[in-house]
Amino acid sequence: MFHGDSSPRPVPDARNLITLDELVSLRHWPPARGNKRERMAIREGHHLSQVRGRGMEYDDVREYQPGDDIRHLDWRLMARTGEAHTKLYREERDRPVVVLTDLRNPMHFATRGHYKSVLAAYASAMVIWTTLANGDRVGGTFFQSQSEQLFKPSNNRQQTMQMISALSQSFTETTPLESNAPLLSLTERLTQLEPLLSSGTIVYLFSDFHDADSALGQRLMHIAQRCELKLVLISDPLETNLPSGNRYRFRGGDREVVVDADPQQQTNFQLQFQQRLDQLEMVHNLRGVEFAHWQTNQHPLFTMGDNA
Repeated sequence: MFHGDSSPRPVPDARNLITLDELVSLRHWPPARGNKRERMAIREGHHLSQVRGRGMEYDDVREYQPGDDIRHLDWRLMARTGEAHTKLYREERDRPVVVLTDLRNPMHFATRGHYKSVLAAYASAMVIWTTLANGDRVGGTFFQSQSEQLFKPSNNRQQTMQMISALSQSFTETTPLESNAPLLSLTERLTQLEPLLSSGTIVYLFSDFHDADSALGQRLMHIAQRCELKLVLISDPLETNLPSGNRYRFRGGDREVVVDADPQQQTNFQLQFQQRLDQLEMVHNLRGVEFAHWQTNQHPLFTMGDNA
């Protein structure tokens, strides 16, 4: 999902937070963008839509229908078959990019490597800067316990800085786990956002999908009918495999949960995570959907695989 640049990238100093300076520094690390001529073509709208009509990219032919423009007749095919056919094209148009970053309480966690929230923020900033460098419009929002600000897609550098600043503030304003604000589900967030996603939008979603269920799967599939989805599941190794014979104590705010990892608990734990994967795999099977699974200690973002 991130291609074109194998050079080392800076690693956040802390496991549990990422600063504004670190996010801003990522503007120097986008994947290769091609030459100046290619970038100009990108600014003019280099993405091909699925809308057939007049455009620059030949797509297919169909039998001539009354009212078709004779300038688009396929004369060679007509000479060969004796039947009139009309050329079809796919229109070139600008495709906005929307970055959705899950920074709700469960994302502020890791037993190994960096917090899930740090990886999500780092990756989101890379997408934002790369999109801006390519001359495309970028927008998005950052899901938190509190209400979040929605940035409409734009190629305005000032708004980009506002997005990056808002992303960094989620790590500095309040300790996320201490918030008592209601935690909306990912399904509810996407339901609110879907009407604002125009057809053809490229949507990045970084999350641990901890509350994934059939309703979320249906919502994602509905969005995938109009948009190009790029889903990144970020998990901690402990979420995929709970070691046996140990007692785990988790604390967040005023809540504390103790888990005894007996064989039955292990099985249930693994089944819950597998169900999460199954929901995302169903969506991944749809056309135009990309899916990646990162773990906090093994991911493609930093040069160091397992740190802290």
